[in-house]
Amino acid sequence: MLEIGGLDVAYGESQVLWDVSLHVPAGGVMCLMGRNGVGKTTLLKSIMGLLPARSGRVVFDGRDLHRLRPEERAACGIGYVPQGREIFPNLTVAENLRLGFLGRPKSAGNGRVALDDIEQVFDLFPKLKQLLSRKGGVLSGGEQQQLAIARVLLARPKLLLMDEPTEGIQPNVILQIEDAIQRIKERGIAVLLVEQYLEFAWRLAGSYAIMRKGAIVASGSTSDLRHDVVRQHLTV
Repeated sequence: MLEIGGLDVAYGESQVLWDVSLHVPAGGVMCLMGRNGVGKTTLLKSIMGLLPARSGRVVFDGRDLHRLRPEERAACGIGYVPQGREIFPNLTVAENLRLGFLGRPKSAGNGRVALDDIEQVFDLFPKLKQLLSRKGGVLSGGEQQQLAIARVLLARPKLLLMDEPTEGIQPNVILQIEDAIQRIKERGIAVLLVEQYLEFAWRLAGSYAIMRKGAIVASGSTSDLRHDVVRQHLTV
């Protein structure tokens, strides 16, 4: 599904990612872990085309993404839920959701299919249906996160990039988001998840990669992730 090989990324003259390689299988969930500032968000932005690569390759669904703009990558089937959600605060929930359709491929279907997709996101996040006329900026953090995920799902992604979805979220809403990701996974959508809440990540992800100083230093199956590796790379 997603293959990254030898990826180097810099902000100006400051290199942030060094020879990053990883694989996210179709329908799988990978958790990308690491301390703050090691390059996790930079990697997601690079996959999405928001930051250019110095070298290396990003291949999605067999297609090299090197020359594609972010909107073209979205049309290929990559959805991005950034840290901080980045919903439009002055638009209503309904208006924010409608923007999700802009990223859909032309083959995504007609209005009837779109209505079905709307009902599916309301099935995942029922509260959004009650908030359609409310401005995004007055929603709670958990409601904004649900809106951000729902908006991306309306673009019909094959791969979902999620950056810290539990950050600043109440425990009961974290459980709702966890349930939603489980159900997203059951639909065959792959997920690359950046997450500091390790118990949440372990319950969802089948594989992991740990970053340190802009490089992947450990990876494998989450069932084999040892506590000494966690202490070495993740604890402060």
